[in-house]
Amino acid sequence: MIEHIKQWLNSTPEHDTPALQEEVAVAALLSEVMLADGVASEAEHQRLEQLLARLFGHAPHEVHQWLQQGRAHQEEAVSLYEFTQHLKTLAIERREAILSALWQMAMTDGVLDPQEEGIVRQVAELLYIPHSRFIQLKLRVENGSED
Repeated sequence: MIEHIKQWLNSTPEHDTPALQEEVAVAALLSEVMLADGVASEAEHQRLEQLLARLFGHAPHEVHQWLQQGRAHQEEAVSLYEFTQHLKTLAIERREAILSALWQMAMTDGVLDPQEEGIVRQVAELLYIPHSRFIQLKLRVENGSED
């Protein structure tokens, strides 16, 4: 991790990696939430694929490609900012849909782990989603209104 930080600090704009595709960035964020509690069940893997397919309306083979790319980026990432930097320019409805999917991912196993909630909270802040809306989306998912 220290090496990644050193590389990031020493990078220049012309050597920086281009912005991630929206699908790959969201796949990485969903993977981050899924892995936050240290357990990734088969149900969570399936839910991850369902959420990506629903958010972007694409075929399963494309979802698998995004997941592979997202996980590769996630393993190398220093912070969540790398995934949210270009997502914050999306329309608020789109950013809220992404946050809702993160809540759904966090609650797939029926237990909201503090690490999962912490990641969703960080993403909400990085996407400029007001705290009141953050809570509303959480409650909606907890009550089963979004599925």
